Amino acid sequence: MAVLALIDTTLNPGRVNVAGFQGDALAWLMATLVLLVSGIIHQFSLRYMAGDRAYHRYYVNLSLVTASALLLVTADHLLLLLVGWGLSNGLLVRLIVHKSTWKASVESGKLAMKTFVAGFLCLSVAVALLWQVSGTVYLHQLVQIELTAASSWPVTVALLLIIIGAMTQSAQWPFQRWLISSLNSPTPVSALMHAGLVSGGGLLLARFAPLYLARPELLQVLLVVGGLTAVTGTAWKLIQNDIKRMLACSTIGQMGFMFMQCGLGLFPAAIAHICWHGLFKAFLFLNTGSAVEGNRKPTPVQSGGWPVWLLAGCCGLAGAYSFATMSHLAVAVADTTLLLTGFAFIAATQTAYTVLQSGSLTSRIIPAIALTLLAGALYGLSVRTIESLLTPLAIWSPQPLTALHLIVFGVFSLTWLPIPLKLPVTGQTSRVWQRLYVRALNGSQPHPRTTTPTRNSYHY
Repeated sequence: MAVLALIDTTLNPGRVNVAGFQGDALAWLMATLVLLVSGIIHQFSLRYMAGDRAYHRYYVNLSLVTASALLLVTADHLLLLLVGWGLSNGLLVRLIVHKSTWKASVESGKLAMKTFVAGFLCLSVAVALLWQVSGTVYLHQLVQIELTAASSWPVTVALLLIIIGAMTQSAQWPFQRWLISSLNSPTPVSALMHAGLVSGGGLLLARFAPLYLARPELLQVLLVVGGLTAVTGTAWKLIQNDIKRMLACSTIGQMGFMFMQCGLGLFPAAIAHICWHGLFKAFLFLNTGSAVEGNRKPTPVQSGGWPVWLLAGCCGLAGAYSFATMSHLAVAVADTTLLLTGFAFIAATQTAYTVLQSGSLTSRIIPAIALTLLAGALYGLSVRTIESLLTPLAIWSPQPLTALHLIVFGVFSLTWLPIPLKLPVTGQTSRVWQRLYVRALNGSQPHPRTTTPTRNSYHY
C-alpha cells in the first residue's frame, strides 16, 4: 500500500496533508522502507525467537516500534513528530532490554534511554521555539515561511538543538556509545535498530532541510560532525574482532557519512544513503550467524601494492564517471556535488582493489571494471531517482566549495589512502601507531556495565 501511495504521489506531486499527517514522497518512501525492513525482521523472528519465554511480548513491542516509526515518518504536526520520536525510542529500549533478568541488557537499555532522553529534550525545546517564532504547528508550513531578522537567533538555536537531537539518534560522536553498548539485544532487534531507527536523525534533518539550506554555517556544522564521526567509526570498524561490534562501528561511520551529505546540501543523497544502508545492514545483521561460520575458513593470501592500487584507481575513475553520469552531476562545476563524486571514486576504488587482490590481475581486471561501472551506475541512478521524487520539497541545493569542504575531503582521503597501500601494517611498530591503536580500541568498547565478563552473569 505504501508503494502504491508513493507511485501515486510521484504521478500527482501535489502535497497531500490530512489531519496532521504528510503524504509527500519523502513520507511514503520512508514508510515503504520501514514496512519492508520490519516485514523481513518479523518473518526472520518467527524462527529466531521460537521458544523464547517472552515471545509474544517481543512481537507486540516489535509491531509497536513499526507503528511508531510510521507515525514519525508521516507526521506533519510538530506534536505528532515528538510523539513518534519519543515512542519509537522508548519502545526500542524495551526491545533492547528484552532479557530483563540479564543485568548487562538492563544497563544497555539505561544507557540508550539516557541518550534518547537528552535528544528528546533538545528536540522538544527546538519545536517549542519554532512554534513560538512561526506561529504554526505544521511542519510543511514552518519550512516555507519567511522569518524576520528578529526571529533569526531563536531559529538558529532551535536548529542547533535539532542537530543535537539527530546526533543522539544517529550515534554521532560523542553520542555513539549507546549503539556500541546495545549489541547484547536479540539479533533481529539489532537489525531493526541499525537498519532503520538509527537513521532517524537523517530523516529529521531532511524534514527541516529548507531552514538549514538558508543557513550555510549550520550546514558546515553538519559537515564537520559527520566527517569526524565517519572517520572515527570507519577506523574503529577495522580493529574489531567481534562481528556485531564491527557492524556497529560500520553503522557509526555510515551515519557520519549521511550527516556529511546533509552538510553538503545534498539531502536527497542522504535519503538514498538511508535506503541503501538500511537494506544492506539488515541483511548483514540477520546473516551474522552464517558470517561467523564462514570466518572459520582459512583466509587466502592476497597480493597488493602499488600496481594493484593504480589499476584499482583507474577502475575507481570509471565508477565515479558512471555515478556522475547516471546521477546527472556536473563534475566540472565547483560545488559540493564534486565531493560526492569524489566519495564515489573512493568507494569504487576500494571495491576494485578488493576484487583485484583476490586473484591474478589479468583475470580480475574486467570483472573489477564491470563491477565498479555497475555499482556506480546503480548508486547514481538511485540518487537521481530520489532527487526527482523529492524535487517538490526543494531540499537539493549544492553549496559552493569552500576551504572547509576541501579540508574535510582531504582528511577523509588521507585516512582512507593508507588502507589499500597497507601503510598501517608497515608502521604498526612505531610508538605513535601503537598509541593511536590503543586509543581507538578503548574508544570503541561498550560501557563496562553492558558486558558479560563471565557466563554466570547471563541469566536466561
